[in-house]
Amino acid sequence: MKQIIFNILKFLVVMIIFGGIVLFLEWYGYLHHNDFLAMLKGYTVEGLDISHHQDKVNWNRVPKKYKFIVLKATEGQNFLDSDFSYNWNNARINGFTVGAYHFFTMTSSGEAQADFYISKVPYSNKTLPPIIDLEISTKKYKKNEVLTELKKMVQKLENYYQKKVIFYVNYKTYNGYIKGEFLQNKLWITDYKYYPKIAEDGRWIIWQTTKKGRIEGIPGYTDKNVLKKGLTVEQLIKDSRLD
Repeated sequence: MKQIIFNILKFLVVMIIFGGIVLFLEWYGYLHHNDFLAMLKGYTVEGLDISHHQDKVNWNRVPKKYKFIVLKATEGQNFLDSDFSYNWNNARINGFTVGAYHFFTMTSSGEAQADFYISKVPYSNKTLPPIIDLEISTKKYKKNEVLTELKKMVQKLENYYQKKVIFYVNYKTYNGYIKGEFLQNKLWITDYKYYPKIAEDGRWIIWQTTKKGRIEGIPGYTDKNVLKKGLTVEQLIKDSRLD
C-alpha cells in the first residue's frame, strides 16, 4: 500500500512539474496551445500581423512559412503607423503577401478615415483586401451610429480597391456591431483560448490564435494567425475581388 501511495504521489509531482513547465512556456510565448488546436483542425496556412509595437522587423530573417503579413497602416483620420512604409516595402521585397489594416475610431467620419487609408495604402491586385480593425467600446457607442460610419467607410474602400473589406473583430464587437450586418464581408476573429465560436461560423476566414508569438527577426511578441481550413492566400484575394 505504501508503495502504491508513493507511486501516486510521484506521478502527481511529475505532472505538476510538467504542467508548470508548459504554463511557463506558454506564458512567455514559446508554446501555444492554439497552435496544436489549429493543427488538429487542418488550419495550416499561417500569417502574422505587425505594427510599430514590434519595433524594427528584420524581414530577411522572418521565416517564409508565414504566408501572409497584415500590417497596421492607419488609425482614425490622421494617425499613420510609423513603421508602415518600411514594413510594407520590405515584407514585399522579401516575398511575403501583405495586407493593411485600419484601426477604426468614432472620433472622425467613416469617409474621412477611408480617405486617409487610401492616401497611405497603395493599390495592388496582389495584396490582401482592406481590413477594418473594430475594437471600439460596445458600451460607449450606439450600434446605429457605428454602422452609419462603417458603411460609409466600407463603400469608399471597396469602390477604390475593388475588393470586399474584411472586419477584424473580437466577440464583443462582433456581437455588438457586426452580427447580422455586412453579410458579404468576411471576418478575422481573435480567440486566444479555443476555436472561434460565432453564430455565423461561415463568415470567419482568419483566426488570430495568440498575441505572444516569438518569431525570428521580430523583436518582442507578435500576433499569430491562421486561415480557415482549405483556404489559401491566393484564393482569399481572388474571392475578395469585386470585378
